[in-house]
Amino acid sequence: MERAYRDYKARGLEILAVSVDVGKEAVVAAKAREFMEDLKLTFPALLDPNWEVAGAYRLRGLPTTFLIDRMGVIRAAEIGFQDWASSESREKLEELLR
Repeated sequence: MERAYRDYKARGLEILAVSVDVGKEAVVAAKAREFMEDLKLTFPALLDPNWEVAGAYRLRGLPTTFLIDRMGVIRAAEIGFQDWASSESREKLEELLR
């Protein structure tokens, strides 16, 4: 995802990671920050311990990636691991950014 973010950010790609971990807010925030730093992820992340965002998007599995177009319409949902460097994934992103 980080590679796709760097490659397509200038064309308007936005990525927002959402952590649904529960626990003491400071501990969860520290773990999320550590995870992002360890993987050198540069896109933003938000904490959703009450599953408000997850509920709104009817999350069915982790991880899940939603591809949302410029108008805010969900165009695809990928449940589970997705290789965002693959040609198939790049085609999806290219289509979304047109």
